[in-house]
Amino acid sequence: MPNFEQDFIKSKGAPIKYKEWEIVNVDRISVQKKFSAVLRLISTNSEWRQAIRVKVRNGKLFGNSQETKSFIVWADDLKEHNSILHFEGVTKDLQFFVHNAWEQFDHRNTPFLNYWMGNAAMILEVDGNTRRYRCNDGLSDDNFDDIIFEITIDD
Repeated sequence: MPNFEQDFIKSKGAPIKYKEWEIVNVDRISVQKKFSAVLRLISTNSEWRQAIRVKVRNGKLFGNSQETKSFIVWADDLKEHNSILHFEGVTKDLQFFVHNAWEQFDHRNTPFLNYWMGNAAMILEVDGNTRRYRCNDGLSDDNFDDIIFEITIDD
């Protein structure tokens, strides 16, 4: 089985080649100072609860009744809202970041959020302003179907 975490450490976070795919552990999306986007859940297929993390460094995100630098959107919450979330942002860095995330449990059976660790990786497919993410969570597999979602950036 692959060890994406070690591969991303060696690449210093740059995309890596795996089989016929280029995979990333974070997507850095270039945007205007003010932007709006639509996040759409396609599917999930994991034993762990799945989520999407969106973040800006120098700015704010507005969506889901929140004003914050980052937010987590759980797939099961998205399913309750027609699998779509509209959000807006303001950023001085002209970019925002996307990770896949999931819930795990520690030795006391306490849940915690995890992302960017273990075998976390995303196949990124870009079609115009729409970016599709086929994601692998931290489990030691390479199925890239734990969560699949799209983000469309409005012009």
